[in-house]
Amino acid sequence: METGDLATWLASGVALAALCLAAYERRQANLAEAANRELMERAANLEDERHALERQAWADQHFQAIQRWAESVCLTLSEARHLVGDSSEFAAQRLTAMARLSALIDTGRWYFPNTDAESVGLEKEPAYRGYRQPVLEYVVAAYYALEQNWPPDDVREELLSCQRYFVSDIQLALDPRRRQAEIDSHRRNTPAPERQVKQDPTTTKGPAVPLS
Repeated sequence: METGDLATWLASGVALAALCLAAYERRQANLAEAANRELMERAANLEDERHALERQAWADQHFQAIQRWAESVCLTLSEARHLVGDSSEFAAQRLTAMARLSALIDTGRWYFPNTDAESVGLEKEPAYRGYRQPVLEYVVAAYYALEQNWPPDDVREELLSCQRYFVSDIQLALDPRRRQAEIDSHRRNTPAPERQVKQDPTTTKGPAVPLS
């Protein structure tokens, strides 16, 4: 083989090796880019899941806060209703019940803010502008019933009516049926734990006895 031919073959070999090396490096770069893209997508998904969990946690805390508030309203209304008729006890406890209801009306504004606050009652403080939501109106009506010098039967009837309407409205706000559906769905999608069984030692046949 002549020297020129050898040089040509060597040059071709070097070029082919360089081409193979470039192709290998490009392939590695593509793999690294794909892996990096997958990691970024996973990180984005994890971030979305984290935000979703944070939003759900906030919603659960808000739900529990409203629930505790509603329980306090129901307890105060029920106590006041049962005190009506006992003149001495009712006279002593009426102002306490009214003070509780007044505080519950104000704290209820945190969960059920007034509507039309941008156009009604602008001369008032921000929390008191606009119109009260119906769920708060029933608590206010109960407060006024305790404030009035009505016959005991009328007060008791008004408190009972306020409590029933309040319970109905707060049920719509809390939507317990949807919560129960979510719980039922979670239970259906959660595999039941396997239970070990042992054979009844008094017989070789007989039914298996589940371990508690």
